[in-house]
Amino acid sequence: MAKSSKPFHVQVADLLIAKLKEGTAPWQKPWKAGDPYLFMPMNPTTGKRYKGINAMYLMAQGRTDQRWLTYNQAQDIGAQVRKGESGTPIQYWKFSEEQIKRDEAGKPIKDEKTGEFQKVTVMLERPRVFFATVFNAEQIDGMPPLQRFARDQTWTPVERAEKILKASGASIQHSEQDRAFYRPSTDKIHMPEKHLFPAASNYYATALHELGHWTGHDSRLGRDLANPFGSEGYAREELRAEISSMILGNELGIGHDPDQHASYVKSWIKVLEEDPMEIFRASADAEKIHGFILAFEQKQLQSTVAERIEMQQPKTLPVPQQGRLVDSLQKIGMSQDDANVTSARRDLLVATADTLAVDQAAFADATMAAFGFTIPTDWSGETQVVGMLKRDDEVIPAAQVSADPEFFTVYARGADGTHTWLTDAPNQELAKDLESRLLLIDAYSQPNTFNRDAKLARLQEQWVNESPNSTEQEKTHAREIRRIADAAALVEAAPAAMQTVPGADMPASVQSTKADRTYIKVPFREKNEAKDLGARWDRAEQLWYIPPGKDLTAFAKWEIVLTSSQALAQQNIEPQDAPVLAQSDGAKAAQIALQAVENPAEEIPTQTAAAPVKVPENRQYLAVEYSQRKEASAAGAKWDAGAKSWYVGPNADMDKLKKWLPEAVVVEQAPPLSPREEFADALRAAGFMISGGLTGADDEHPIMDGKKHRVAVEGDKKGATSGFYVGHLDGHPAGYYMNNKTGAQDKWKSKGYTLTDEQKAVMQAEAAQKLQARAEDERLRHEHSAARVVGQLANVKPAQDDTPYIAAKGIKAHPGVFVDRDNKTMYIPAFDVQGKQWTMQYIQEDGTKRFAKDSRKDGCFHPVGGMDALKAAPALVIGEGYATAAQVAEAVGFATVAAFDSGNLEAVAKALHEKYPDKPVIIVGDDDRHLLMTHGTNPGRTKAESAAQAVGGKAVFPIFASSEATYPASLPPITQDAYKAHLAAEQRLADAAEGKATLKSGEAETLKDSMLSAAQLSALAHMKKHTDFNDLATKSNLGRDGVERQMRAAVDWAIEKHVSRAEQDQVQQQEQNRTQGHERKRAATL
Repeated sequence: MAKSSKPFHVQVADLLIAKLKEGTAPWQKPWKAGDPYLFMPMNPTTGKRYKGINAMYLMAQGRTDQRWLTYNQAQDIGAQVRKGESGTPIQYWKFSEEQIKRDEAGKPIKDEKTGEFQKVTVMLERPRVFFATVFNAEQIDGMPPLQRFARDQTWTPVERAEKILKASGASIQHSEQDRAFYRPSTDKIHMPEKHLFPAASNYYATALHELGHWTGHDSRLGRDLANPFGSEGYAREELRAEISSMILGNELGIGHDPDQHASYVKSWIKVLEEDPMEIFRASADAEKIHGFILAFEQKQLQSTVAERIEMQQPKTLPVPQQGRLVDSLQKIGMSQDDANVTSARRDLLVATADTLAVDQAAFADATMAAFGFTIPTDWSGETQVVGMLKRDDEVIPAAQVSADPEFFTVYARGADGTHTWLTDAPNQELAKDLESRLLLIDAYSQPNTFNRDAKLARLQEQWVNESPNSTEQEKTHAREIRRIADAAALVEAAPAAMQTVPGADMPASVQSTKADRTYIKVPFREKNEAKDLGARWDRAEQLWYIPPGKDLTAFAKWEIVLTSSQALAQQNIEPQDAPVLAQSDGAKAAQIALQAVENPAEEIPTQTAAAPVKVPENRQYLAVEYSQRKEASAAGAKWDAGAKSWYVGPNADMDKLKKWLPEAVVVEQAPPLSPREEFADALRAAGFMISGGLTGADDEHPIMDGKKHRVAVEGDKKGATSGFYVGHLDGHPAGYYMNNKTGAQDKWKSKGYTLTDEQKAVMQAEAAQKLQARAEDERLRHEHSAARVVGQLANVKPAQDDTPYIAAKGIKAHPGVFVDRDNKTMYIPAFDVQGKQWTMQYIQEDGTKRFAKDSRKDGCFHPVGGMDALKAAPALVIGEGYATAAQVAEAVGFATVAAFDSGNLEAVAKALHEKYPDKPVIIVGDDDRHLLMTHGTNPGRTKAESAAQAVGGKAVFPIFASSEATYPASLPPITQDAYKAHLAAEQRLADAAEGKATLKSGEAETLKDSMLSAAQLSALAHMKKHTDFNDLATKSNLGRDGVERQMRAAVDWAIEKHVSRAEQDQVQQQEQNRTQGHERKRAATL
């Protein structure tokens, strides 16, 4: 083949366009069900098929033999390419390479054992594309004949396809209509009945085509499916589904029939003519669909990294949406992949509601192509590298145990504060290199040039500080650039009405004084320390500052900050010109700010005059004592209710007011307490163990979000939370609190501090951020715990009937539960609906139960009989404990679910009902009648009924024989007050026996008289033993027969009711369709 001057993607597109016009494009060729691996091009020396665009290009060559290999590979197997034959080019991408590891002096490091140079894998900043030439087997002499036989297999193609469909969990509805389609709005596949297809293979080929569309849902691969029939977007999606169907048909051997999609040919030709890169995107997406679908049968997928570096397994070209940003970034040295990610993220940051889904998908594709992983679409631009190690089957931060890290994990922070795992790196150097790439992408993707330059300046400062070769002068220079960039970004971000420089209308002497101040950033909890050292509070800037003459080294722990006026002063810009700067072009202003520091000797470009901007009154605050307020008011001072401070009014007499200038007051009031700080003081006075920002302990409280929160109080045991409060910031900030340990309770109102909308937003955001941080910490602990409990299964064995707990409960040992080597402790794994194990319940010999530390239990369950058996069950039967679920499973003859406790029933029921909406739900509840007497509530019954109601199911409870679960009428009733008195007396007597309390004369007898009688306690204990279906089987006269009769009747009723309801819904739908059809006919007649 003559070498073409056209880019590779254009060559491929041109050929495929020609084939489409002829009707011979790869996905247009029909072939019948038969042997796999006789259609898709493959490399016989590796046994692997070619993928993506390379597969499309090779198939379009019109060869009948699907084997392709290089010249050298042919020679290696004793074959020879015939003289004069032209090869076909393919391409693959290399994203990493091995380099010799070197020490600090640059010398290669040898392995002491092998003597070989040590190697390190380096992710390439600019991935490289390589081209290879391959030849078809028909062009090679000495190739063995093509073996046309099926692989050894114990399954048929249709069986494998059916297994994939079931494992996918996709909702497939069948009807007598001769139409197959996927409806994104309902997330359902609609198919004709199987008997309408000429063969089973035709049915499954069609079903898998629609399953390809199904993968595009936002919860899966997230493609753009919101395009009307006949549109260009619809044709693009059909192209992806058709190519993936062809690949799947080859993989499964069920054939490929393209006739039903012939109507899209014109649209496909138009798309490829206008955008040749579309075939690359479509091929890449088709491979993703293929991999996503085959993953359902849990095949071992090939290593992505290996595919990227093997010529025989080319990686499809990362496809950019070309534009000026990509070109300009490549000119400054950024790799094409990183430029593509940057461009996609900028599009995402400025996305509208109409383009958001498309931009999110484009960003995900770009990050996957560049890094091999996706970055959350709500990425805040922040990253974190954490050194990790494995300890006792658990992955933990190395800093927790003061040990050296074994590897380094890179996280990305989302907009909500959540940190998402991106990847692990074998050493810190690779992790930091990746982090630098991400931070550069974040900076250059900023639509606002002020933000871009501020982020770049921050990144530059970080690099300078981390470099061992940087001088102090270079570090200072980088810091100053960063500060000016930050200040410029701050001025640009402020609303127009606020884009003024504090002090513009102050007396010159005051302006000069403020310009000379050294401001420091002091956390609220450290304000007293700063004040004791001599720091003063600037009410206007809302900052602490170091008065002239003070030793700056005493304040070294706090960061020195610039005010906006000081930043502008360093640029030689007068305060009155600040509004003009604020209104000028963002890029120019940022450039000026940086130039002022980098080139102080050069002339600053003159700003173009902008329209006059009305400068709002700028306030000079005063330190006026309460007793002097009238005198200050008479001199023209005004009161700022928001800042709770007096300030110089527009017509004030400065000669009279200057004595109250903060500089003239030796001691002035500290900044006023915010409502949160006020509420914190009230809570601490009531015994609540919170800091409210004053200490490092439990800093998130109080949370002013109008919701209930519990915290520890003085005297609480570890883990106890006897304090309760609610606080809000709306209107006049107020709240309520109660100390359940002391009985103290009160309503609280702020003392008049009025918050602006901005202040409320900031405080609420801080509260939400802390809650999110706590949630993220919990998520990470859950993930680590999940990894730990999965590892524990390697050291246990399947439970047997003689396991102590199983034997005590009188149940059988079902698959999926385990016991330790000593046959004492039982291990019950708990999963989510996706089959991921999150926790483990441990049950000791004596029946004591506990869950894995720091693990997630909410919404997790154990399927008695296994996940596959649960899928095949005719109904979802959900109980509390394992023994109950196992007992019921033995009675009904199919898999059941253990939710572990009543509080988890509803979460589990909702999750399973969402996954299996076509199954009826039966909640097997515990009937805690004894708790209704002692505590006034029956949580087992209440929670079960609530869970059933939430999913439209039925709650069932065990019915015991007469008097087995009832309180004897012959005994005095047990009330809540009587039971509380009994417990209090019991505890008081126990304390006296242990020497913790001294009883008064006659008190012991009074206490004993207030206690329940032995007969009452015995009756209560008897009721406790008759609450669930396992108790019914093992402790009731009705026994196992009673369980079987009651549960089978309940299940039969639920299934019958569910089927009846479904039939009614179907009839109603048909009637509605018929009515709509008549209306359309009438409309057509009119």
